[in-house]
Amino acid sequence: IPVYYGCRKGDFSSVHGGDLVQDCPAIYAENICAHIIGELPLQPQSMSLVDLQLWVFKLFRLHPETQDLHVKGFLKQRKNDPYDEEDPDWYLEYYQWDTHEFYTDKYWRSFANKLKKKRNVTHKFMLYVESSEIRHYDILLKAVNDDYSQQVPAVLPGTESLARCEFSFRYLKEHLAVTAEEMAVYLTGHYGEQVTPAEAWRARQMALEKEFGTFYDSYNFAPRLLKEIARKNPGGFVEIKDSLVSGCKDFRVLQRICWAFGQSLQAFSACRPVLCIKGTPLCGKYQGVLLTAVALDANNFSIPVAYAIVECETKESWLWFLRNLERAVVHQADVCIIHDYKKELIDAVEDLLNSRRRQGLKAESRWCMEHLAENFYAYFGDKNLVMMFKKLCQQKRQHKFDKLWKELDELTSKYMAEKECGEVQQGSVKHDETELQEQSSSSQPHSVEDGKEGDQADDSKGKVTKFSDWIRLKPMEKWSLVHDSNGARYGIMGTDITDVYKNDPVLKGITCLPLSAMVEVTFLRLEEYFRNTGDAANKAIGNPSVSFPERVQDDMNSKMQKAEMHQVLGSEEALKFTVKSRQRQVTVNLKSEYTHNMDKSKGSTARKTATCSCNKPQLLHKPCSHVIAVCCHIGVSAAEYMSPYYSLTCLGRTWSKKFNEFSRNYRKNLPRYYRDVRPFERETPTWIPDKRSECGFPVYLLSDCVQTAVVDEGQQCTTEDESVAGNESTNARSEESRT
Repeated sequence: IPVYYGCRKGDFSSVHGGDLVQDCPAIYAENICAHIIGELPLQPQSMSLVDLQLWVFKLFRLHPETQDLHVKGFLKQRKNDPYDEEDPDWYLEYYQWDTHEFYTDKYWRSFANKLKKKRNVTHKFMLYVESSEIRHYDILLKAVNDDYSQQVPAVLPGTESLARCEFSFRYLKEHLAVTAEEMAVYLTGHYGEQVTPAEAWRARQMALEKEFGTFYDSYNFAPRLLKEIARKNPGGFVEIKDSLVSGCKDFRVLQRICWAFGQSLQAFSACRPVLCIKGTPLCGKYQGVLLTAVALDANNFSIPVAYAIVECETKESWLWFLRNLERAVVHQADVCIIHDYKKELIDAVEDLLNSRRRQGLKAESRWCMEHLAENFYAYFGDKNLVMMFKKLCQQKRQHKFDKLWKELDELTSKYMAEKECGEVQQGSVKHDETELQEQSSSSQPHSVEDGKEGDQADDSKGKVTKFSDWIRLKPMEKWSLVHDSNGARYGIMGTDITDVYKNDPVLKGITCLPLSAMVEVTFLRLEEYFRNTGDAANKAIGNPSVSFPERVQDDMNSKMQKAEMHQVLGSEEALKFTVKSRQRQVTVNLKSEYTHNMDKSKGSTARKTATCSCNKPQLLHKPCSHVIAVCCHIGVSAAEYMSPYYSLTCLGRTWSKKFNEFSRNYRKNLPRYYRDVRPFERETPTWIPDKRSECGFPVYLLSDCVQTAVVDEGQQCTTEDESVAGNESTNARSEESRT
């Protein structure tokens, strides 16, 4: 059967049979359709519309989650009269094509019945198929390597929903992070029919594509959308890494894309100079990883600053993202990067900070406490020990830090000894001591690289028997707050952004969306987020009884109550004070620092700072209870010794940015003669995804579901092969009649 695809004349409904077979002049070359020849397998029963769709999937090697497949048929048939010798078979060419739209299975069966062999009837028929991926079928084949061979995709469970799936996006808009099981329950109750999780997943994907366009087209839509957003909202950043398609100058494979909205970049300039870097895998049609840089305002509300989609988490991809982040972010102070404890990410950060172009700068990097705690748990496997380790990381006083370290050493030594003893008792009594020692050594990883997440340090040189052995090669300034040089962390340990992809109002649930939908949803959510948070900030600024942002004010009120119990014993030279609390005495030093402005006409600026032997003002950049007691004693405001990043002024600047609406024209595949219309001012390439990055089954499917689907697919292929082999001569005669 000739199967045509790729008509550029118009939309799917306007294609007719004559468009596929007529000879087009060279001026209309882009309207010429390509075609392939395929054999519909003979089956004991008539094929359903789903069977036809699955056959097209195999013919074009489509992904099993393709939602936008459309098929229509064209038929010519003539009844032969044996007594009419003046009407030869070639006269069939002058008959009109009958068009058949396959909206439902009923329409397809009606068409299939006409194809049944009848006496003295000559048939000629062909199919026309269209989807976002089939339109560029020949381009996709050129974009992959010559040795690339895709296996026949196993059909997902719930395939029968291909022909009848209808679902509104309204529910998903509020519940993007909903699971397939939860969606199945909702659809079952809403439509009154039993819906399986597989059918719910397919309904969800189809609803997303109806709202935002297909996953395939989203790779072409996203750069155009970002261009349109940047035109209406200046100050953003976009960087694309793509590759050429051999022989197709107008097509490029989109490999990586990094973007940042101008409002978020401007908001970060009023936040603490700390960026938390996170990554999470995508769960849509194509593999990839979403990388995000998140800032925190004075109230510890998260602000996504930059985003990137890369193929996987490697040192090269992380370094590419970090370099683009460095280009996009403009901050008046050096930025501290807080990141997960992964070898690839650690190496990338170190390469960035040690690069030649950054010589002389004082940027810092720190490790996320939560992620390091996961590696700790992989070794010691006790939640109580993990809680102690987190307490050690957040400790601000050296003597308490040393005490916790010693206690943690004792408990981990005891834990490891009990664990080793238990393993020995479970082994055979006949083994000698050497075999027992080898068994104990192999039961635990020698380094975190052998563990769950990977490790930068190499602990294989010595056996880990206690906490000190595990932590010895990890620099203290990377994970310990008390050793945080210059207070680069501003007290941020990474806890606030641990579940950022689950709880953040902007990032929640976006990993399942098409690429262009990620851009659109994050922008619209940011607009609402900035508006609501900005209104709350303006309300606090207009309240004369409020001196600081809400969470800072609560912290200051608690310290004020504690400061009332302190006693300022006396002052020394250079504004040094001794403050006595219930436990010990501390020394507070108040001083003023003068910084020179770049504009010499403005002179220098005085900034008051405070240090305390309790170490809290140096680490957190805000006054402790001892500093507050001294300020009350000498009659000055403690706010003068607070970092400006905690002020209401900076909070208002953070959320004051306005958003302008953008056009939705990016979703349209405009013809070439319309590309002079904004946002298509100039010739732009058509971006396509890498076909090799297609995902397999959705993550929610159990292994037994996948296995069943594969078995069923194999049985179906076997039946089709036997059917085709058994009717080879019949198919040959059918092919002759078609040609």
